[in-house]
Amino acid sequence: MSKKYSKSKKEKNKKGNLKSKVLSLLESKSNKMYAPHQVAKKIKADQSVSEVENILNQLENEGKAYQIPGGKYRLDRFYERDQKNNPEGRIYTGKVDMTRTGSAYIVCEELEKDVYVSSRKTNGALNGDTVEVRIFTGGRKTNPSGEVVRVTNRHTKEFIGTVYQAGNRTLVGSDNFGNPFDIWLDRQSEAEVEEGDKVIAEVTEWAERSNHHHRGKVVEKLGKEGSDDIEMKAILLKNGFHLNFPEEVLEEVENIPDEIRPEDLNGRADLRELGTFTIDPADAKDFDDALSYRKLENGNVEVGVHIADVTHYIKEGMAMDKEAIQRSTSVYLVDRVLPMLPEKISNNLCSLRPNVDRLTFSALFELDKNHKVVRRWFGKAIIHSQRRFTYDEAQEVMDTGKGDFSE
Repeated sequence: MSKKYSKSKKEKNKKGNLKSKVLSLLESKSNKMYAPHQVAKKIKADQSVSEVENILNQLENEGKAYQIPGGKYRLDRFYERDQKNNPEGRIYTGKVDMTRTGSAYIVCEELEKDVYVSSRKTNGALNGDTVEVRIFTGGRKTNPSGEVVRVTNRHTKEFIGTVYQAGNRTLVGSDNFGNPFDIWLDRQSEAEVEEGDKVIAEVTEWAERSNHHHRGKVVEKLGKEGSDDIEMKAILLKNGFHLNFPEEVLEEVENIPDEIRPEDLNGRADLRELGTFTIDPADAKDFDDALSYRKLENGNVEVGVHIADVTHYIKEGMAMDKEAIQRSTSVYLVDRVLPMLPEKISNNLCSLRPNVDRLTFSALFELDKNHKVVRRWFGKAIIHSQRRFTYDEAQEVMDTGKGDFSE
């Protein structure tokens, strides 16, 4: 009796999940029409196409789906209008903005107001994660309330924490604000750390249940708690930045030649004879743009603007390209820079340092005596910077009229 009931309950849950997935697909693409086999493929259904078709028929009977002549389905327009006015029961995708108390707001592009989720309803979601959230109160005057039903993408997998022992287990208690959690370390990491160590741990396997520990490994041992180094790294990690580059990125960098090869010059203008220089802050390490200047025989002057050609080394779809998209920018703190690209690229090959050849995208402008542009050229080039100026040095040359490139 109980087995039969249990089996019946499982089947009911299975059909309910399928129905929810089908409806979510139609809601996410309300202008699109799908045949049953297309729906089954999109939601990666384990059930047969006929079962998916039965669900679509149910949704049509409920006024949620509409069948187009020819057997395709789309979201019913009246249902769509009602749902926009009242989002209760719907599932939206958004990003987690965690508060210090452990509750969160889910920022959804489709909604005017963020969805409030209490700390008991976050379902293991962390700050910056992309999640699916179900709304259970509409919140017409205030923020709607909901619960996280699934984490679809983790914003980061590295966390700062402290090693501690629990019986025969070695764990890292994360310093994650709002909702700290524990990471169960693998055997190799256990042998490398001691209780009380401050470490950076990487989650390698996320727990599926709230009462289970995430599993992970130590990627870096840090100094004593409270040191400047730890505090700076903690700032970066808490804001979702990756301290280290993935292995596949480092492998790609290793395969890039250290010097410019003859074949790298194919299709490039040779501008190495131009008087070229950079102007950057005194503490800058990467120089990504340069200027050039020369007088022409006709009395005009030519001004050049040169930008490091990063795309010569990083192609679309490479691991470095994907990592750069994730990082978006280099991050500057008081005592360090977290680069968007590995150092070999950012501080070497794509840094327009003085006295070395570098590959660029360049723009040349010819100006007449009235400073009107009479000719322009854009293209790939190779340059050779003769001088690196700081802002103060460049200002001094302009003020005194003396020094390198004073003209």
